[in-house]
Amino acid sequence: MNASVLIIFCLFLAGYAVFSVLFFFLWIRPRLLPEPAVAATAPAVPAEGSETFTKEKTHGAQTSNPVLQQALDEWRYTFDAIIDPVLILDSEMRIVKGNQAAIQLLATDGATIEGKYCHQLFAGSSTPCPFCPVQTVRLENKPHAQEITHRYLGRTFAVSCSPLLDDGRIVGFVYSAKDISHQRSLEKRLVHAHKLESIATLAGGIAHDFNNILGAILGNADLLLYRLPSKEGPGEAPLGPPVRVEEITEHVQAIKRAGTRAKDLVAQILAFSRQSSNQRRDLLIAPVVKESCRLLRATLPTTIEIKVAVPEGIGMIHADAGQVQQVVMHLCTNAAQSLPNNAGVIEISLREIETGKAEQLRYHDLAPGRYIVLTIKDNGKGMPQETLERIFDPFFTTREVGKGSGMGLAVLHGIIVAHDGVVDVTSEPDKGSVFTVFFPRVPDAESDEDDQERAIPQGSETILFVDDEEDIVGMRTRMLSHLGYRVLPATSPEQALDYITRGEERIDLLITDHTMPRMTGLQLATKISATNPDLPIILCSGYSEAVTVEESQQAGIRRFLAKPVDMRLLALAIREILPNRDGRTQ
Repeated sequence: MNASVLIIFCLFLAGYAVFSVLFFFLWIRPRLLPEPAVAATAPAVPAEGSETFTKEKTHGAQTSNPVLQQALDEWRYTFDAIIDPVLILDSEMRIVKGNQAAIQLLATDGATIEGKYCHQLFAGSSTPCPFCPVQTVRLENKPHAQEITHRYLGRTFAVSCSPLLDDGRIVGFVYSAKDISHQRSLEKRLVHAHKLESIATLAGGIAHDFNNILGAILGNADLLLYRLPSKEGPGEAPLGPPVRVEEITEHVQAIKRAGTRAKDLVAQILAFSRQSSNQRRDLLIAPVVKESCRLLRATLPTTIEIKVAVPEGIGMIHADAGQVQQVVMHLCTNAAQSLPNNAGVIEISLREIETGKAEQLRYHDLAPGRYIVLTIKDNGKGMPQETLERIFDPFFTTREVGKGSGMGLAVLHGIIVAHDGVVDVTSEPDKGSVFTVFFPRVPDAESDEDDQERAIPQGSETILFVDDEEDIVGMRTRMLSHLGYRVLPATSPEQALDYITRGEERIDLLITDHTMPRMTGLQLATKISATNPDLPIILCSGYSEAVTVEESQQAGIRRFLAKPVDMRLLALAIREILPNRDGRTQ
């Protein structure tokens, strides 16, 4: 910045400060102070709901002083020229004055906004908003800014609020709201588009992983079928020696391991591609990193060595699993692209640290506390300092035209910041790069090892099981029968409704699939609950976001289980819902 620009900038600030002071003392302050007594010929008329402000005041006063009047007019023009809504509030959060942008946003049917409470117009509420910045300003006695989504208006605002003081006492507030709804909508679309781009990159690796999983399942199934005696006659003798029970157990366990891996892979793909951006929960990060590395191994060339160092006992973070996976996958993909001739080493590690003075000096945005640190290091071509300073800027990319949007690292930076994390990058040309991500650690969740050690609970009640896949119905019927239950199988919602309508069977529990032809599981549950409100229902679905909590409660659904359902989890869920013989639930 040269000297002339600096001088002009300083003059602008000085002028703005002078006008601000004049505006406050000549126009705002007199309206925030109690009205002095006036002659009987000019009585003050209070505005609606206010004993302080008159209608004349709220609509703009006139003065016989031409200089003062000109200053007031100029400030009124300036006030109305601001394109973002700006409000002046009294100490009780009533609107004293709003500029034209605020009137256009908040006024309905030409009604005045002055004298009304701001939360009436922004939130349609008779009480202040839970996260109102005015409350924070009142407590801290200093300006405050934050982002608020008002569903009443259907918009998201970047709001700021500053106190108006008189002898150290707050007599009002200046409140501005910038509409950033379009910006936030574009950001959500961008994040989702980036996820889809990443999935397209990983498609080959995912297909490779699924083929390996299917190979393990089909191979073990073939070994069992060809070695078991045939029931159709002595046409074909079993291959090899007679199969032993231990070998059958080994093959079945291998099939289950492969199926569990496929289940986890599907869950990760769904988590990775979903559009929802508010799915944070207490999460063990180590399994997410390990699964991401397995996906990467199937995707990246075999000439790239991946070293993973994830020690036991790594704690939990409060995060969205899909977004954490997105961070790992994208950083590793970037690292692979920096390796010359697709040959080199990528090191991925996790560790826990307690931040001290050294870390806070090195990472200025890092608050004191315990963190889980994700480090991704490569020995690629690295980056010069001028590139390093811009890598998180939107649309900045070092790739050739048509080979990248440049939004990847900007999106990842937003994800990390949204998780209260910090990201740091070090790099030198021809020496590689190191990305270090700090996630705040949260206390460990209670372990469920006791549940895994308990025997599978059984029962004797009657269960109506509904699924449009005949193989699933047959398998679940056998499974539940082995657990002692009497099962009424149904392969369509209509067949299930027929069981209920006839009333010939006393049904203790309904277990239904969600995605079925002609009627969803949710619709089936709603119909059955209307006539049998006391019948407990378990809904099974392959997609956990298919049904909201509110919809489930309205339909009478007691439990949601993600498909494929583990036998132990299903047995535990049934016993948690159904009453024991003494009438109590477990």
